[in-house]
Amino acid sequence: MIKLISDIIFLISVLILLKTSYILFNFLIWHRAKIGVRTVIAIILYLIMGVSFILPLYSLFYLKILLPAVPVEYIKLQSAVIILASTVICRYITIGSKNAVVDYCLKKGIITKKEI
Repeated sequence: MIKLISDIIFLISVLILLKTSYILFNFLIWHRAKIGVRTVIAIILYLIMGVSFILPLYSLFYLKILLPAVPVEYIKLQSAVIILASTVICRYITIGSKNAVVDYCLKKGIITKKEI
């Protein structure tokens, strides 16, 4: 039962990451104007997404090492919860950075309201 719950939590984490990637990709594909600028912005946002996923994941797994030992059957559940927490942190950071980049591009005139 614990293994099933762990697998479901991991699947939810993967779906959250895919939805976050789709939100960033959606910004790139719908309009073809200034495709070079949009591609550079998307690459930067995907790098932010990768770093904001790896750093919390690393720090939370390091925190797991400091916690007292848990029974073997709970290790996978504990890891799945840590991955879910890292995914949620990554989503908030990525969406916030995307909104900040869009606001900056609108202010500088790189993109217009129609292109969003």
